[in-house]
Amino acid sequence: MTAAFWILAATVAYALVGYGVLWIGLAALFGRRAPRFGAEPPLAATMLIAARNEEAAIADKLRSVLAQDLGPHRLDVVVVSDGSEDRTLARALGLGSTRVRAFATERHVGKAAALNLGLARIDAEVVVFSDANGVLAPGALRALLAPFCDPAVGGVCGRPAPAGRRGGWIARAERLFWAYDSALKAAESRLGGAVSAQGALYAVRRTLAPAAVPPTVADDLFVSLNVVDCGGRLAFAPDAVAVEEVTPRAGAEFRRRVRSTERGWRGLLAMARLLDPRRTGLYAAQLFSHKLLRRLVPFLLPPLLALSLALADRGPAHLAFAAAQL
Repeated sequence: MTAAFWILAATVAYALVGYGVLWIGLAALFGRRAPRFGAEPPLAATMLIAARNEEAAIADKLRSVLAQDLGPHRLDVVVVSDGSEDRTLARALGLGSTRVRAFATERHVGKAAALNLGLARIDAEVVVFSDANGVLAPGALRALLAPFCDPAVGGVCGRPAPAGRRGGWIARAERLFWAYDSALKAAESRLGGAVSAQGALYAVRRTLAPAAVPPTVADDLFVSLNVVDCGGRLAFAPDAVAVEEVTPRAGAEFRRRVRSTERGWRGLLAMARLLDPRRTGLYAAQLFSHKLLRRLVPFLLPPLLALSLALADRGPAHLAFAAAQL
């Protein structure tokens, strides 16, 4: 019983803290150096935005995209209004930019279907995916496209950042989490490659984008894992920043996270073959620790609590551990 307790406790500690500390340390000691990009070969890129009822955000988002210094690169934008019941389409077209193409579906089809419709209209070298409510920081797109100079790089992950420095406990938790996640992504990128992208901002080579995004999975996870499945490497660009507002409502945030976690499970199971180290090497260990083991923690906590209570009379350490869990 004691052995089972310590195995569970060590597994939970590794999943939540140990993996990050270990990988950041390994990257500092053995990780590849951050590449220095010289002359950037010009790329043709298209940003794909699936939007539903984003009337309040879409114009600011597109202005932040059109104002980007792209260097030698070219970029246009495809906006798919997913059966929006407001003026999302009109606001996108109202900017009057020849670089923005926008169309609407006749009814609400879901984000995955909207992305698939948009992908069918894109033949650029690189597809940039970005949520409708994330405003891009200056220089974000050039930083996102620069790693594609390396032919081994099949996708690049940007960095989400909560807006402002104020807010309630949800905003503070978001800032803390994304700071930790960015440090971990940077370490993973230097070792086995970044594990996956987040929907705020990321890019993939068009040839490595999936033929279709299934409707039941987390689209950003599935698209980025597909890059690895096709033999590409994911890089992390910390200066490719997308700034998003954080909801102050705990209930709405909780429902969003439940939905995201459930779809993340489906996406991970669909790409379970990437967990085979014979195929993906060190990346398999990263995917197991960062995505699978972290998602298993809630299932490990109840038996850990039961063991703690059963062992509480065996000494002050076990008693303190049980009390902390309760």
